[in-house]
Amino acid sequence: MFELYKKRQLGDNLGDTFTFFKDFGKNFFKIFFIVNGAFLVLFGIMIYTLIEVNFEAIKNSGFGNQQLKSDLLEHFNNNEALTVLLIFISVLLFLILSLFNYAYPVLYLKMLGTGKKDFELNDVLSNFFKVLFKLIKFSFGFLFIVFPVLLIALIIMFLLCFIIIGIPLLIIALPTCFTFLNLWFYSYLTEEKRFFESLKHAIYLVKKDFWNTIGTTFIMMIIMQFVQTAITMFFYFVGLFISLAYFIGNSDSNSTKALEPSPLLIGFITIIVIVLIILGNIFNNAIIINQGMVYYSLESENKLESESIDLIGDHTNE
Repeated sequence: MFELYKKRQLGDNLGDTFTFFKDFGKNFFKIFFIVNGAFLVLFGIMIYTLIEVNFEAIKNSGFGNQQLKSDLLEHFNNNEALTVLLIFISVLLFLILSLFNYAYPVLYLKMLGTGKKDFELNDVLSNFFKVLFKLIKFSFGFLFIVFPVLLIALIIMFLLCFIIIGIPLLIIALPTCFTFLNLWFYSYLTEEKRFFESLKHAIYLVKKDFWNTIGTTFIMMIIMQFVQTAITMFFYFVGLFISLAYFIGNSDSNSTKALEPSPLLIGFITIIVIVLIILGNIFNNAIIINQGMVYYSLESENKLESESIDLIGDHTNE
């Protein structure tokens, strides 16, 4: 039986992350793909249309650099409204998708903490819309209040790298900042705490078991980054070879209109972009679930103390 609230060491945090996906991965990713499916279809249509529209400028320019630059500028000027609209819709869909995917693992673990094991789509969407305003408020608060402070701190760390001492500080600071943000996010969505209350509580949690917490985050980030980079580079080189083969096969040095926008090539590029987005979200979910193991481990003492007090109250009433 998977136990959410329990004290974990570094190895337990990593092991329970994979145990979670072993026990609940099927249900977790089923809901994940259902919700993401509609967004990804719309996002794919936007990408395909954007590439197809702007590919027309290259089709009529050949490989001449000056001519290509001139035709591209003219093309963008003639299709500025459509291009801007497509980019705006694509960015909006991407932001909505990112917002849901970042909150989804937190909400799933929160519902798991209630004792229920299998969830339906309506359960997740209901909880998501309940905290939607909190998510928006958290995003703005992070962007305009916390992010500038963290950015200044990281810039100072990078500058200190020139005198060597900044390198170990930066290695510690990066996973610390990442852990702090995730524990803050968990505290804000999981508990009935206000914006600054959850921020203060996240600082307390980071300091509570610092080296165990930061070590877990650092190792998990390395694992996920290694796997994600390997998969991304595979798709990158596959796409590069296919694109080069297509361009070479359709090139004609005697023609100024050698490059034709192939629906197959555009579709392939679109599929690669969508696959990379899906993989990025899956790896992001794995990291956030891992941060959830850290969060619930740190909160386990408070949970057990609260349950003990409730039991004492029940015996008193008897």
